[in-house]
Amino acid sequence: MNEIMNKLFEQYNFAKTWEEDNRMFYVNTDKNVVSYFILNFIDCTNISDKEELIRAELDKLEEEYIDAESDKKGIKYSIINSFKTVQEISQIDKNTSAIYLVNFSEENMLTKYRNLIYSIEESPNYFKRYILPYTEKQVVGLKNVLSDYSDKNIVEILSELADVEENYYSLMNGTNYNSVYELVIRLFSKIPFLQYKFKATSDDISLEKMVKDALANDLVKYDEAIKANKIEIEDLIELEEIAITEKEIDVILNKLMEEA
Repeated sequence: MNEIMNKLFEQYNFAKTWEEDNRMFYVNTDKNVVSYFILNFIDCTNISDKEELIRAELDKLEEEYIDAESDKKGIKYSIINSFKTVQEISQIDKNTSAIYLVNFSEENMLTKYRNLIYSIEESPNYFKRYILPYTEKQVVGLKNVLSDYSDKNIVEILSELADVEENYYSLMNGTNYNSVYELVIRLFSKIPFLQYKFKATSDDISLEKMVKDALANDLVKYDEAIKANKIEIEDLIELEEIAITEKEIDVILNKLMEEA
C-alpha cells in the first residue's frame, strides 16, 4: 500500500519530507498550493475483532502528534524540523490532513466499525482525518493491474477501473467485497485531491438518443413513426386492447406506416 500511495502523491506533485514508524509526511511542491498530508499506516489484521484495540491504534497518531511539544518531542515537532522556512511552519495547523491506512483481515470491516471510523474522522483536533481500510488481497490485485498497464499513469488506471459499471452494481449489492474495485472506490472517496478522469466523448448524448438506445429494436421504428406523425398513439392503444397476436399487430402497424 505504501508503494501505491507514493505513486498517487507523486502524481499530484507531493514530495515525502519526513518518515518515522509507519508514518510519512508529504508536502505539495507547487509553490501556489499549501497542502500537507500525514500518512498513518496501521496494521489491524490481528485485532480485527477487538474494537477497543482498534480504537487505541487509531488514537495513537493524535496522542503522539503533539506529545510534549514544549520538550521538543512529538510528531509535530519532528515535522516542523523538516521544514525549510518559517512561513511553512506557520501554515501547518490549518493545512494538514491525515490519511489513516488501516490494514484489516479478509473480512469487510467498514460496516462493522462504521461508527468508530466516523468518530475518528469527525474529531476536531489538529488535522482533518480520512480513514481508508484495505486488505492485502486488494493491494496485491491492484499492484498487478498497475504493472499490466505501466504505460499509463496511476490516476488513468484507477479511473478506468472505476468505470466498470457491473462492478459498481455488484458492490452496491454486496457481492464483491474485498475486491480491487472496492479499494479503488475507497481511494477516490478518501483521498481528497484524487480526481476521477472522465472519459472524453466526441459528441454530447441527447435525451432522444438515450430513449432510443433504451428501446427494444422492434419498437424503435414505431417510436420514430409516432414522432413523425405517421401513426397516432391512440391507434397503438386500440391494438393493445384487441385479442390478436403480436405478428398480426406488426402486420397492421406496417400497413399503417405505409399508408401514412
